[in-house]
Amino acid sequence: MRRAWLVGLLPGLVLVVGVLIVGCGATSEPLPAAVQAIVDTSQRSKWMTTGDDPWDVFVCHVPSDSQSPFYAGLPLRAPLTPTRIAALLDDKVGAYFTTLSHGLYHPSFRAGGEVTIGATDEPQACVDKALSAATDSARGVIAIADAEHNADEPGGFANPGTGCAAPPCSASVTRRSAYVGAADFSSDWGDRPPMDLIEHEIGHALGWPHSGANGSRVDGTSSALDVMGNSAAPRSVDGSRRDAPATLAVNLLAAGWLPRSAVAVVPHSGATVMLAPSAGTVGKRVAVVGLDDHSFLTVELLTDDGFDDHLPATGVAVHLIDASGATRTQTPLIGIEPFDDLLTNAETFSGMGWRISVAATKPDEWTVTAQPLDDAPTVSSQ
Repeated sequence: MRRAWLVGLLPGLVLVVGVLIVGCGATSEPLPAAVQAIVDTSQRSKWMTTGDDPWDVFVCHVPSDSQSPFYAGLPLRAPLTPTRIAALLDDKVGAYFTTLSHGLYHPSFRAGGEVTIGATDEPQACVDKALSAATDSARGVIAIADAEHNADEPGGFANPGTGCAAPPCSASVTRRSAYVGAADFSSDWGDRPPMDLIEHEIGHALGWPHSGANGSRVDGTSSALDVMGNSAAPRSVDGSRRDAPATLAVNLLAAGWLPRSAVAVVPHSGATVMLAPSAGTVGKRVAVVGLDDHSFLTVELLTDDGFDDHLPATGVAVHLIDASGATRTQTPLIGIEPFDDLLTNAETFSGMGWRISVAATKPDEWTVTAQPLDDAPTVSSQ
């Protein structure tokens, strides 16, 4: 027994119970209400998550006598220029999101200018001044402080902004923005600074919440499976990595980057689904199991390549998605932090009223059987 939550190893092939769902077409099952709500929201925000998305980049100068708890006592002021940073983001971060979206989303970055805050100002002042100075064509602004943050403060934050009457709308109208401190742009990184934190913050600006236990990445329960969890997870495995992990299928769906035909809906009676990698472009890339009007499970195949080459092995991730609160939570249910120990061949997870069994049929095609626990056959531990 490898982990306490495993029910046991299944002998031979996974037992097929309920409905068999194969192929690439949509199922006849309607989306669970909580999933449909995400799809509906994605349709309204597509102008921010698909196509070209121009961002203005600002450097924010922090006075040496700053009294903000973010900066107080830290003397470093990095010699940053908006032109250099914009070129770097346009090259690296632009490529990350273009790859992640399979060409559906193209963020671009250009120099916006420089702003200066006062000694008693907090980081939000950097953002406010950047928004006031942004061009009308910018749909978002990024403010990067020339000062590092104290260790007990977050590295950055972002705001997806509010809707507007006739999109696309400028950042000065929506307040769509991102902010980071100078730590990732210090001279220690040379000409290859990490991009993972900015990629995480832009994820927030796309409307994605945190991933991790209790939906948080700031309480020591970060997930290595998602840019919205521990964005530096790949770098902790390979120090040469600069990009964040890929993102979960639920975020791809929320951004409009995952078509309805890629979603397999598991009915109440259970089903067996042939899953393709969630980072791919064909096949069923996520199975959803409705729990109630606000929550559902996602089951997806994560392969240990591309942005996820830091994972120990290819496997199946199971997440609880809960939209009952003000912010959607995305909680990994397999293993413990950093949650990269995924379900592999002939393993089973039981929880949330369901039993999910896995069989690796091909490297890029895995069979997943989801059964309600009341109807599932007994599988003895081995």
